[in-house]
Amino acid sequence: MEPLEVMAEAVIDTLKQFSKRKRPLTSAILQEAFSARKDIVALLYPAAVSAAGGGPGMVSIGNSVSLEEQDSEYLSGFREVFLQILDNLGPMIKDDYEDRYSELQNKIDACDSLLPLGQLGEQISQMVGDLINNAIERVDYSNAFLVDLGKDLYRMEEQLASYQYHREEGSHISNEFHDNLLSHADDMHHVVNSSTNMADIRNVITSKLNIISTAIESKRELDGVRGLESDARITELQNDLSTYKDEILKVRERSEVLEQEILLDALTQINNRRAYDLQIRESLRRYRRNGEQFSLILIDIDHFKKVNDEYGHKAGDKCLREIARLIRSSLRQSDFFARYGGEELIAILHGSNAANGFTIAEKIRRRIEMTRFHYQDQVIPITISLGVTEVMPSDKDPETPFIRVDQAMYGAKRDGRNRVHVITDLPIRTIDKMVKSG
Repeated sequence: MEPLEVMAEAVIDTLKQFSKRKRPLTSAILQEAFSARKDIVALLYPAAVSAAGGGPGMVSIGNSVSLEEQDSEYLSGFREVFLQILDNLGPMIKDDYEDRYSELQNKIDACDSLLPLGQLGEQISQMVGDLINNAIERVDYSNAFLVDLGKDLYRMEEQLASYQYHREEGSHISNEFHDNLLSHADDMHHVVNSSTNMADIRNVITSKLNIISTAIESKRELDGVRGLESDARITELQNDLSTYKDEILKVRERSEVLEQEILLDALTQINNRRAYDLQIRESLRRYRRNGEQFSLILIDIDHFKKVNDEYGHKAGDKCLREIARLIRSSLRQSDFFARYGGEELIAILHGSNAANGFTIAEKIRRRIEMTRFHYQDQVIPITISLGVTEVMPSDKDPETPFIRVDQAMYGAKRDGRNRVHVITDLPIRTIDKMVKSG
């Protein structure tokens, strides 16, 4: 790994430890923590490591060496590390955090020694903690909402079961009523057919008609009561269904917002690294299942750090947003486009091979080269370097095609930038080595 990568991982790991343990973070404590890290010591004091026989664990750092006395190269390295930390937090930055985010970026840029830079670690740690707490609150809200929704569904299930029972009971009563009417009618029919005494016939018919009349009146009253109960149950069920529909809409809206927060890059409003990781796996599955070809384009903005240093991060952010917009409009609707990290963007062209990918990449390169980016009446010249590859039968995991396209992109930068390089295959040994070292 490159020294800067080692330092970045060590600093991020140190800050994570402070966040997990909820320890107060000051410049002195941060300096002590860095001094205890062998990997950081080995980078900051290579001469001392050599004098101790090459073992970083043998190095002893006294108070005579302060962070402020370090070489400007180390200062630049630490600045890059802290900016990388902020960049990784980018997808989580929303609303009230945007001003804090920009303020921290500006403070890091303005630091001219390691001591005040170390003090900014406390502010970064605090913001990380706030973002984590905010995310936990959103999860708690969603969980509570789902619990309430489950209770509502259970209550509706009970209402439906009660309504069903009510209907079945009503049907049973109606059948009994009809059976009784038929029984009384049969009795009258029997009396009429078997008796010759008109007085007896009249008495039986009168008695049966009175019984039937009373039964009909009772049935009418019972049906009225049961009808009101049924109407009330139906009205209650309709109200619950209406409420349930509204809650479903809220859940859908909330899910869409959460999906945007999780899979969209806050700055450029295109897909982020998480979305790319999901999409590349799905593209590989389709390739293995259906043979659906695809190509990759990896894009890196040339000298983007210089843009941030000379014009400020707001200018850099504006340029990055505009570049993402221009590239998105140069791709098909079916193509996938994401911010991979920092100033790197990546596209998955479905149904495309490397030759087609090169054509699209060259079109994008020319378009960015011909665009004049303006910020506060200043013209910012920007070019991009692009790498292209296509999926291969030997690609067993997402890392393999990415390594090829990454090598192609660095080839373009190595050969002078503002160009497109294509790599369609790399030796398996080379890829294995890169995966292990990465």
